[in-house]
Amino acid sequence: MSSASGPTDFPRPDLLPERLAEWISGEIVAGRFPPGERLVEHALSKRCNVSRVPLREALRIVAAQGLLILEPHRGAVVTPLSESELRELFDLRMAIEGFAAASAARQQPAAAFAALRRMNADLDELIQAEDYERYYALAAEFHDALVAAAQNGLLVETYNRVKIRFRRYQAVLANIPHLPPRSVAEHTRILAAMEAGDADGARALVEAHIRDLVDAYGQSDAGRRFFDQAS
Repeated sequence: MSSASGPTDFPRPDLLPERLAEWISGEIVAGRFPPGERLVEHALSKRCNVSRVPLREALRIVAAQGLLILEPHRGAVVTPLSESELRELFDLRMAIEGFAAASAARQQPAAAFAALRRMNADLDELIQAEDYERYYALAAEFHDALVAAAQNGLLVETYNRVKIRFRRYQAVLANIPHLPPRSVAEHTRILAAMEAGDADGARALVEAHIRDLVDAYGQSDAGRRFFDQAS
């Protein structure tokens, strides 16, 4: 069991399973509950000062997100990371975000474009300040905003169901120091294509941006170690 400190109280009993699930999934994404770790109900309930009933419901919620495996007689186990899942998830990202960029290019949502430009400028400032923790948090928001720019509620709903699984691999990709400046430059080109109304170009640039993230990681020492361990 991870030794990281955890919450001691969860207010709003009516939302307790959801709040517990949010905390557990956050610990998994941050790596404080590492892949393959078994989450012991007794220890978790004591740590969070809750009974096992809402805790079990929370574990079912997190399992539905794909972050836990509920095994008979063993309890909840954090889902392992794998090269195959990474590639499948980022293929899905290419499909969703590429479609979103093309749709936004056709619709020309001026306010959404202005917000994306501001976020990308802020990302560049965070790189200059070497504040990579905030950089990666804002980069995730940038991609959320890109999907939202398509103004397609069902697309956003689909993206939101799987994006937490993307986030686990974002932490893995954070080990490559040269990626943030390159990502900001690629965001700039994507935004230019969207604002120019070039739907095909925007889609292609988004797909290349996401594909390059995975390829760069696979070519790095950290990536090769990860893929060797995960295979």
